[in-house]
Amino acid sequence: MRGTRVDDVRDFREQVEPLLARDEVRHSVPLGVLATIEREPGRYAEHHLWLVEDGGAVVACALMTPPYHLLVMGADGFDALLAAVRADDVTVPGVTGFVPEVEEFAERWRRASGASMRTAMSMRMYSTDSVVAPPAAPGRMRTVLASDRELLDEWARAFAVETGLPEGPEQLGRAVAAQVGGDPGLVFWVVGGAPVALAGGRESSPGIARIGPVYTPPEQRRRGYATSLVAAWTSELLGRGMRRCALFTDLANPTSNSIYQAVGYRPYGDAAVIDFV
Repeated sequence: MRGTRVDDVRDFREQVEPLLARDEVRHSVPLGVLATIEREPGRYAEHHLWLVEDGGAVVACALMTPPYHLLVMGADGFDALLAAVRADDVTVPGVTGFVPEVEEFAERWRRASGASMRTAMSMRMYSTDSVVAPPAAPGRMRTVLASDRELLDEWARAFAVETGLPEGPEQLGRAVAAQVGGDPGLVFWVVGGAPVALAGGRESSPGIARIGPVYTPPEQRRRGYATSLVAAWTSELLGRGMRRCALFTDLANPTSNSIYQAVGYRPYGDAAVIDFV
């Protein structure tokens, strides 16, 4: 097996697409990141791409857009992938991906580098192709507008602090703001004209939408707003022609894991964010 760095994102995507296309839902994050790099060249300050080939077929790959963690995919060839990443002068703060591959790669990195590791977040992906209507909460869904940017920035920063995501408040704030006016974009749940919950969405590959972030300010929680918003947003996206919607939850948050199942989402797989320390 041979691990190599690839500098051209289009070339990389074309090479790894057969591997990722075997499970578009599981690979919705890397597919979405690659699409963003191609369509919005200035979105990330830098990006790094590696793959491993065996007999002419890609068996593993990784990408990183600092300050985000290294994202790994595949089921074989991790020793060659690790060697390719370590051969570059790139700081790797941690690794993220689905279990078990993320844990297998992280353990190999620990042994090779001598770094310690800790699981920063354990997550579960849920997906659905239909919606179960929840008990109606007051309010309605509306699109987030450019005039909402101040509130959007405040909520994005609060979400980043609360979840402890590695990119931090400023980076997440910019990423969320970039979704305004996009397709699918961002939506609020509003009551009496005032936003009380937020949800975003991205088409990671044709017909597959990944929902997130989903955020409700603490003072508006336990009123069914997020449940109604996710149900309405999912229904909207499926109605636009999406074949399936997916989202991630923090396994430490029992509320989010229950409300999404209540509107039709079912567990798809577990993932983790692992820090190297």
